[in-house]
Amino acid sequence: MIRTYFILLICVSLWASNFIIASVLVEYVNSLTITIIRLVCIVLFLVLIGFRQIKLKLPTVKLWLLLMFAALLGVSINHYSFFKSMETTTPIVAAYILALTPITTGILNKMLFKEKKPRSFWLGSVLSFIGVIIIVSFKGEIHFTFGTGELFSVLTMMSFAGFLVCLQVLSKDMNSLTLTFSTVFFGLLFLLPFSSILQLTEIRNVESPILVLLVVSAILIHGLSNLVWNKEMPKVGASVGALFLNLEPLITIALSFIFLGDGISAVQIIGSVFVLCGIAVSLNFFNMQRSFSNSMN
Repeated sequence: MIRTYFILLICVSLWASNFIIASVLVEYVNSLTITIIRLVCIVLFLVLIGFRQIKLKLPTVKLWLLLMFAALLGVSINHYSFFKSMETTTPIVAAYILALTPITTGILNKMLFKEKKPRSFWLGSVLSFIGVIIIVSFKGEIHFTFGTGELFSVLTMMSFAGFLVCLQVLSKDMNSLTLTFSTVFFGLLFLLPFSSILQLTEIRNVESPILVLLVVSAILIHGLSNLVWNKEMPKVGASVGALFLNLEPLITIALSFIFLGDGISAVQIIGSVFVLCGIAVSLNFFNMQRSFSNSMN
């Protein structure tokens, strides 16, 4: 079991590193080009490792339309807005905004599927929202600031939450590999009309280390780590998996300090406490902790 925990921690660390890597890439390549190249790498990787398992068959037109919508929302919009946000915001701020995704997904499920939520969920949602407002609004300064980067981060979070809701429906008729491939493939197609040949050819002027970082990070972060997570997480359960996901903002802070030299202010620490406490309350942390302890025994 320790091996599984270690693997899950590596996956979360890779996802946290995506904030750092993105902040570096946007200094050399425009956001749209980064998004398209990454999606191409992911598509090729998925085809290479599992083309025999990919079966694009859906029983109804409605499901095909839902698949297209999921690809547009969770891949085209989500990936582009993520890299666009990193042009003007910090990895730490972006990570904490995206930490609201599970709560936002829960709210969408409540609205669309009438799922009942306990009071602890709503209390946690309020605490997390207050924490994100503190982190985003002040950024260690006294005056209120909320710019374009933060707006794109909110769009990234909202689009991914909507994407997860779509996946709940689509996963009943498609295996995980087919679903991942099809959403990435169609998401890539939706973005291509907005990219010019000139933009894509500009990549030739980018230094080789940056290109290697772009390609390798795409395969590791969005390809391999997702597949490994989907394989290992069921061994410990979704509740324990959620505990590991909550470590992502903290790992992002550590990586930002190590690789980018970013500090974190007292105001942001206070906001971080609100966010993490909110997530713990809304996801019923104490029941998860018991699940974690039981899985260790």
